[in-house]
Amino acid sequence: MSSGSVRPSLIVAGLAAALVLAGGGTVLWRGLTPPRYLPPEQTEASIDINATCAIHAFVLAQDHDVLVIDFSSLLAQGQTLNRVAAFVEKAGLPRDRVLDDAALQRAIRDSGASEQTYYYGHDYQAEDLRRFFVQAASQSISLTPQENWLHDMLARVGWLQPGANGALITVSASGEGLDATMRAVTLRHEIAHGAFYTVPAYRAYTRRFWQALPESERAGFIAFLGQQGYDTASETLMYNEMQAYLVFTQDRRFFNAQVVNLSDMRLEALRASFLNGMPDFWLRDLATQPVPLAAISICPDALIGNPA
Repeated sequence: MSSGSVRPSLIVAGLAAALVLAGGGTVLWRGLTPPRYLPPEQTEASIDINATCAIHAFVLAQDHDVLVIDFSSLLAQGQTLNRVAAFVEKAGLPRDRVLDDAALQRAIRDSGASEQTYYYGHDYQAEDLRRFFVQAASQSISLTPQENWLHDMLARVGWLQPGANGALITVSASGEGLDATMRAVTLRHEIAHGAFYTVPAYRAYTRRFWQALPESERAGFIAFLGQQGYDTASETLMYNEMQAYLVFTQDRRFFNAQVVNLSDMRLEALRASFLNGMPDFWLRDLATQPVPLAAISICPDALIGNPA
């Protein structure tokens, strides 16, 4: 989820791996494929309540193809995934080249965000993450310890193999301008993206809904998403973000009718229409439930922690 609409005053396989495990031990897999790792299962509410000063990895209870990383801070999250964001979906940046450190810092600065607020939450499908690491290796990009930690985690869950199916979503426990409601809303928004990636029927429905919108209303969403720094040349990205903002981001600091040039009445009509035709699966229930809330953590800017 982009941070652009929120203001503080008011978001290769085979590589030798070393993972720090719960309990402090380190296991080395030198030149070997590590055993498949399945993180523990958690619900949306239990993830939101977690909010600790360490980094945890979970699979979503309703869909084990959705991997959730709960970061200790927005800084830890950004240090792990900002370069991926630039490669996959940020506007005005190359889709076929991974940015080096200097280019990434320049891109973040030019966007008007900080390392913490380039995104409040991230979401990527497994194939895009695999492409990122393959491309980075081909360019001999020197990855950060946080990015190498992510690589090793994805290798353990089997996502660095071609054809892997999965969705990575993230949330943070603390950081610049972040409060408990924003954390919970970000998690709900990112869960919607997870379903979009892993449930083909939902992805197809969202595409049909988008294409049936009047051109002027699609233009309103595209303009809003462009302002948030998304690559508006990607139609799939546009309707993926549309569904997450329209239905699953009911916090006016992140999204409201005015930012897409609609009346409140028309926006509510669009939400109702989307829900009326939405496939009947687990995500539908979340569309009308209040987000769970927990006290926000005050964590130091830890870099990487123990995947629980």
